[in-house]
Amino acid sequence: MKKKNFLKEIKHQFLKKYETAVILNPDMEELKFNQFLDKVKDIMSKNNAEFLDFHDWGTRRLSYGIKNFNRGKFAIIHFSANGPFIQELERNLKIMEDCMRFQTVVYTKNLQAVKEEVING
Repeated sequence: MKKKNFLKEIKHQFLKKYETAVILNPDMEELKFNQFLDKVKDIMSKNNAEFLDFHDWGTRRLSYGIKNFNRGKFAIIHFSANGPFIQELERNLKIMEDCMRFQTVVYTKNLQAVKEEVING
């Protein structure tokens, strides 16, 4: 008798708020960092997820070495999405060369939606 994974069968139609913490290559240039962020936003827009907020925590010392690095560039991304999107986001983060570690959790605190202002010019 084969066990069914009921979680894969459940598709939520409502959006939840999530927080993804990412540790990136500490030697990453500012331009490459902005390209990383744009790529994440693009993945979100293609999958009906909404980018809410972003925090750059800068470069910090790691408690243990990752890929021969003792430091890492930390970034926190807040977004709202449905459950299946998380697998797609994490699949893309695994492929990205400069992404050393990441973790996504459901965000339970009250988070105000902050949308970027588009400047025409």
